[in-house]
Amino acid sequence: MTATLSKYRYQAENLEGQSVKGEIQAASVMAARNELAVKGMRVTKISERKGLQIDITKEKVPLVDIMHFSRQMATFLRAGIPVTESIDNLRIDAKNKRFKAILSDVLERVTAGRSITEALSMHSDVFPPYFMALLGSAELTGRMDDAFDQLHKYIRRDIELSRAVRKALIYPMILLAISMVVCLIIVVFAIPRFAEFFDGFDAELPLPTRMLMAVADFVQSPAGLITGLVLVFGSVGLTFYVRTNNGRRNMHALQLKTPLISTVVTYSATERFTRVLAVLLDAGVPLPEALPTSIDCSNNLVYKERLSVAMEGVLEGRGFAEPLAQTNLFPSTVVQMIRVGERSGELSEQLENAASFYEEELDYAVDKMTAVFEPLMIVFIGCVVGFVALAMVSAMYGIYNQVDV
Repeated sequence: MTATLSKYRYQAENLEGQSVKGEIQAASVMAARNELAVKGMRVTKISERKGLQIDITKEKVPLVDIMHFSRQMATFLRAGIPVTESIDNLRIDAKNKRFKAILSDVLERVTAGRSITEALSMHSDVFPPYFMALLGSAELTGRMDDAFDQLHKYIRRDIELSRAVRKALIYPMILLAISMVVCLIIVVFAIPRFAEFFDGFDAELPLPTRMLMAVADFVQSPAGLITGLVLVFGSVGLTFYVRTNNGRRNMHALQLKTPLISTVVTYSATERFTRVLAVLLDAGVPLPEALPTSIDCSNNLVYKERLSVAMEGVLEGRGFAEPLAQTNLFPSTVVQMIRVGERSGELSEQLENAASFYEEELDYAVDKMTAVFEPLMIVFIGCVVGFVALAMVSAMYGIYNQVDV
């Protein structure tokens, strides 16, 4: 009986070392791999495609899944369970389809004799840069359980801090959006009803009421519609723009210049950079190798660019503290800690101290930012509602007096 052929999408490297992509029909994943191997291709990724089904390689793997993977690997390895059996157990329990496929691929490579670091590095778009650097160093010392435990602790802190930063940056925007919706409802629905009521009286309206009526008329006029469309399309265009490299860089630069927000971004970037670098140095990774990985972990393009320049200074033999200070990105406290660490030979300890210090400072900065924006938005909404109430009450009072006269 002829086997049913399925279609597989693959990524591979040819004999010249070039990366190639394509699709192939085969009876199974293994058959597809074997056919590609005969053609001299080394498969890096492969997944089955069924009709219009979305490719599972497009599914995102949450960082929290990587955190749980690290914690469970540390537990299994300390219990004496072999690496292959540990990965297989986690593969079976994985809920995320893409992560399950990745663990299957990792298991296949490790079973074939490759190191777990090499197998995981084939999925560098899922595992953070520091992941492979730390595991690669741990493989030399045989302390893989400690490495996975360190990764679990760092990723957990990273997730907690990322949530705090997102809360600090998004919360004011939510309040502002609510304020705008309240204003829109008042102008579009409430004001026209009062306008119809006032039109029934031949009376002169006070200035606040006339201003409010003018705003309501503009919003419902063709000019107001055009203005609204311009704002909507402008927002959509801005959203696409900030996804480009230039757009992201300009947005990140603006964040570093905006009061309150700049403090949160600076402390977050400082904590992330020093924490990753401390973990790598403590694991025995040399500074010239640890720096590029630490820089890649930064979420801010301005930090990445200036830190890359600072790394060149480090490689030129100018030390670490001086090139870092010339970036004008890090607080003087961090630079001083690094300078002390260089002199005492305890750089990783000082970096860890800096990371812990700015982790606490970041919490304070987030609380301060929230404490400032929340009352500002409440005052803004109160002013809008108060102005509307003043316009309505003053108009009704004026009409009452004129009718009474």
